[in-house]
Amino acid sequence: MPDVKGIERVQRFRKARRERGDRELNVWIPGLLGAAIDQAVESGQFKTRQEVITHALETMFAQKDRNVVT
Repeated sequence: MPDVKGIERVQRFRKARRERGDRELNVWIPGLLGAAIDQAVESGQFKTRQEVITHALETMFAQKDRNVVT
């Protein structure tokens, strides 16, 4: 039997995230990257996989003073 309260909770969570401008993306990553992400969480460097991935993406794409050679 489905957990109706749990399903509703997830729907509210996702709706709130969308309303604040977040996007949900599903991606496949190589096994070595997955292991590195898991290791970062297990070592206590980050609390969750999401934090690891968000940090990596922000480091790459959200830096204001990136030097890009074209």
